[in-house]
Amino acid sequence: MAEVWNQYRESIAGGWRLISYHLVDTTGPQTRLLAKPHGDNPLGRVFISKQGWLAAHLARPHLMAPDPNRASMETASDEQAARIARGLSMYCGYMILYQDDHGGLYWQTRVEISTDPDKISGIQERKVTLTEEDGKSYMTLEPKQDFTTEDGTPARAVLKWEKFE
Repeated sequence: MAEVWNQYRESIAGGWRLISYHLVDTTGPQTRLLAKPHGDNPLGRVFISKQGWLAAHLARPHLMAPDPNRASMETASDEQAARIARGLSMYCGYMILYQDDHGGLYWQTRVEISTDPDKISGIQERKVTLTEEDGKSYMTLEPKQDFTTEDGTPARAVLKWEKFE
């Protein structure tokens, strides 16, 4: 495992907008789309500083839409607040970037703050793929560990981000 932050800093540092969030089946030779958990227009931002500080924010768009009948988070009922909070996923911390023995690019973030207390002090690890298309920079992230859906299907999250800053 070789640390490669300096080699990729200029490509990775900046602001990123989530453009797709797919869950794919990992059981066969072809990946098959299982779901789009955040719909066709996902809401997410990642900011990575040139020193490796990462802040990731994802929200389920249908829960974030303005609602004139909804109370503010400060005055919402516990049920209303829980519904909104379950649609949010945020964490931040310093990351390291490394290549594995096969040339794959990965990052590990030591979580300092998170909407999920169980993630604090833990590691969030992602496979990173950087691409350029039509003069735009893209980053595809996949958690290193797959998971199992409620129906028992092995799945992987694949999140594609477009650099905006």
